[in-house]
This record gives sequence, structure tokens and C-alpha cells, in this order.
Amino acid sequence: MADDDKNDKLMEQFIAKATPKLLEAMTTQITEQVETQIKPLVDNSTKMLDQIQDAKRERAKQAEDFGQLKTLLERGDSPADIKKTLNPDPIVLTRDQARDPALYRRAKAQAEANGTVVKIAVDGDA
Repeated sequence: MADDDKNDKLMEQFIAKATPKLLEAMTTQITEQVETQIKPLVDNSTKMLDQIQDAKRERAKQAEDFGQLKTLLERGDSPADIKKTLNPDPIVLTRDQARDPALYRRAKAQAEANGTVVKIAVDGDA
């Protein structure tokens, strides 16, 4: 009987010492498995949220454009003026002008203010 009591005590000591290490090993392994399994879900969710934000920005831009069109129509502008206002011509710079940082910055700022872009003229376009 004494051997059984001694074995029970040894077993309890072993379990008491081994349990934390076993739990730590299992936790690490389970965490890795869970992360591996949910990574595609996280990636897909992130992609969907990005698409939703893009759609919201596009809808806001369209509402802004519609508001601007409505204002122009209410003012009674001619169709040509409305088209020019809604689709301004790009600011065109030659290659030499585009190489001047100060000039390029001014052109870019002006283009942004006008709602257009800066275009670099290819030889013969200017």
C-alpha cells in the first residue's frame, strides 16, 4: 500500500509540474492553427471594407458632381460652359517647364484647384 501512496504522490507532483508546460505548448499550437485558419477571413474582410470605402468615396464624388451640375443648370449656363466647368482642360507643361520644380509645383497646385491634372507635353504636342 505504501508503494501505491508513494506512486500517487509522485504522479501528482509530475502532473503539477508538467501541466503548465503542456498548457503552454498546447496554447501556442492552437493559437497558430487558429491564426492560420482565420487569416483568409481577415484578408477577405479587409478587402471588402476597402471596397466599401472606395464605393462610399465614389458615391460622395458623384453626389458632389451632381450638385455642381445642378448649380450650373440653375444658373442657366450654356452647355459648352457647363462642359468646360465639369471637365476642365489639363494644364500642359513642356518637358523643360516640368523640370523646373517651382513651376511644376505651381502648375500642380493650380490643377488641383481647378479639378484637373498636369500633363507633360510629348514633343510636338505643345
